[in-house]
Parts: sequence; C-alpha cells; structure tokens
Amino acid sequence: GRSFERSVLMKRQPANVIRRQAFRCDPAFRNETHSYETIVPIMSEFAGWAMPFPDCHHASSQLIVLQDLQPLGFKMADRKKGLDMEHSELAMKALARFHGTSLAMKHVDRVKFEGIRSLTTELAFAPDSEPVFGASVENALRMALTALEDESSAGESWSTSWELGEALHNLRTLKGSVFRRLQALTRPSEPLSVLCHGDLWLNNMLFRYNGDAVEEVKFVDLQVMRYSSLATDLLYFLSTSVEPSVLRFHQEDLVSIYHEALVETVSKLAPDAPKITIEQINDQIEELALFGLLMGFLLLPAITVEGSAIAASLENIQEDSDVTSKLEQHDEHFLTDRYQERVRGLVLHFVNMGYI
Repeated sequence: GRSFERSVLMKRQPANVIRRQAFRCDPAFRNETHSYETIVPIMSEFAGWAMPFPDCHHASSQLIVLQDLQPLGFKMADRKKGLDMEHSELAMKALARFHGTSLAMKHVDRVKFEGIRSLTTELAFAPDSEPVFGASVENALRMALTALEDESSAGESWSTSWELGEALHNLRTLKGSVFRRLQALTRPSEPLSVLCHGDLWLNNMLFRYNGDAVEEVKFVDLQVMRYSSLATDLLYFLSTSVEPSVLRFHQEDLVSIYHEALVETVSKLAPDAPKITIEQINDQIEELALFGLLMGFLLLPAITVEGSAIAASLENIQEDSDVTSKLEQHDEHFLTDRYQERVRGLVLHFVNMGYI
C-alpha cells in the first residue's frame, strides 16, 4: 500500500514520582483517557457531529496520543493579549454546542448520560488536591490582594472607591477558605449542570484561519473535565481569556451568543426538552461569579508573566511542603505592571456587574 506520514502529539506522565503524586497526575491521566476514549466519542455519536476536540489515537494511564492540529493550520492565540470579539464569539459557539449536547443527552437518554458522567472524577477540588492546589489558590488570592492594595492608594485609578473597598473587604474574608469555597462553587447545580471542559482558557484553545478570518476552534486538555454548572466554564473563560475591553463592553453580547447557540443545539437534539432562558444563565453567572474571579487570580500570573518562571518552579518541587514556599519565592516574577493592571480591571468589572 501507499506510505503516508501522520503528525501526532504525545502526552506522557512525568518521570518524577513525587511530582506525579503532588500534582495528582494519575487521576488526571485517567480523566483525560476516559474523556478522549469514551465520553467525547459517545457525545459526538449522539449529536451527529464532532465535538470541538482533536482526534485521539491512543489513551492509557501512561501515554495519550493525539492528532497534531498544527499541520491542519491550527495555532494558539497570544495569551498576554487575550481574544478579540471574533475569536471569543467562535469559542462561545463551540462551547455552547458542547454544553448543549450534554443538556440534550441528559434529557433524551439519561442512563447513557449518567454512564459517561460517572467516568469523570473531580481533579482540582478533590480533598487529595488540597495540599498542593489549596496552597496555589490561597497564594493567588494573596498576590491579587497585594496588587489591589498597592493600587487602592493611587486614587484616580479607582473610580468606584467605596465599592472597591467593600469588594476588597469581601475578598480578604476568603483567606484560609479559598479551596473550600471553590469546592462548593463547582458542585453540580441543576438544571444547568453539564459536562464542563473545566480548564477553558486560551492556552487550551487552538484556532484555524482562512486568510485573516478565524474559522474554527478546538479545545484541548481534558484532564479537569467535570460535571458542573455550565456557568463555571463561561466564567473561567471570560475571566482569563478575552481582551479586557471585550470583557468590559461585550460580556452580555458573548453570553447572548452562547445562549442562542445552546438553545439551537438543544432544540435540534431534544426538541421537547425545557428551554433554557438567558435569565437562568445570567443568574448562574452571578451566583457563581466568585469562581470566575478566583480562577482569574489563579491564572493571571501565568497569563501576564514573561519567560518560563512557572515551568522552572514546578520542575524544582520535590515534596508537598515545598509548594507554598516555591510559589511565594516566584511572586516577584509575577507582580508586574501588566499583572496589576489586569487584576485591577477584573475586580472593577466584577464590581460594575454587581457580582462582588
């Protein structure tokens, strides 16, 4: 037969056993294996179209082999700049079709849906994650408060100073309980719970172009897939991945675009399912807004930092007790002007929306 070349991406477990345990790599690989091998194919078969993920050629507890999207013209966006309206709109529509498939399947074939839902296990907010991830989220809040408190004395930057003061007070009261709050915020909330991507920020998205026009998006990295409110994916994406001006002026437009695509998907796949209203979605966003803000705090250091400070710090972790000191040691890399500006903008947006 004819010979051909195929480019693939391989994800392997880290060799460092202590790092594997600290970062719960075994359950992460299990989650991702179940997602690519079982969940995504069953959802695609139910919907009659492909879910927005790369093809998987092999998945096991040690190795995952995925289609390489780069030769097909897919590339990542600039994490520091964020996504413009065109890219954000495309991502919202793809996410809505994925979420809508969950909602429809839950209505049409509850038994099959429960079968795939049961394959997902909470990774980030499981009790075993608290030693490492708990330290990370506490540190993220501490860094954000440092940035906000530095700026709050600047006066002119803060046009809503009394509201900001209240927001800062509310954020300070979270110290010591961030992980537990995030656990509560990610618990399923019916009827709007779906299979969520769980880690939906622009480093986990690739876009394909036709000339200058963006035509398609694929989401990657399914380790954190969870059954939770659809608002958690929306908030995570909005707080981490769109240009600040898009978030400030177009959040409602993006949620409306998402809602329209969600309703269209559910109507096609489950015509007699209850219609989800945009008010329901906005209510969930408001109710779970703190999740988005805290995930923004967690990822903004990585989004705004120059160089590879994060990778270097993770490689050096030898045991659990090192984690907090390692994170604090690298604060100076992250507390940049760009980081302070993004944290300030995010908090002001949440204040203006009445979320905090």
